[in-house]
Amino acid sequence: MKRKKCNCKRRTTEELQRILSNLKKYEVWMMWSLTHILAADNQGQGVIHNALVESFLIHARLLIEFLYRDTQMKDDDALAKDFFSPATKWQGIRPVKSRLLEETTQAANKHLVHLTYTRLQKKKRWPYIEIANDIKAVLQVFHENLPDDFNKESNV
Repeated sequence: MKRKKCNCKRRTTEELQRILSNLKKYEVWMMWSLTHILAADNQGQGVIHNALVESFLIHARLLIEFLYRDTQMKDDDALAKDFFSPATKWQGIRPVKSRLLEETTQAANKHLVHLTYTRLQKKKRWPYIEIANDIKAVLQVFHENLPDDFNKESNV
């Protein structure tokens, strides 16, 4: 199936400020909150644990895609590159995607987003803290390099 090329528009500063606020106040907060809960979870089984893992992976995958995806699939996709002019500037600034973040994206796709035969393999143990720390490091580079139009008072 051939994907339709996105006819994406340049976002206004107000739109970018609002999505940045959402990123900070919800996505990053959820990922870190879930990281702490899962790191303290000794049982590691059951429906609540699985729901927490799935939620963590959804937020981690979203943040990884925000930081590393270079092309929008849909007109309303928000990506880190949207904050830079030219948009390719972010590609030159951001750290190389770590092996752990690459594996997390692929594993989330195989174990969560798609029904695959990979799920039948041995149960995956997720290194929540390491994943969150790798994402945090890239978010910090993003935050430090944001143009002056954006509030940099609170960290991402």
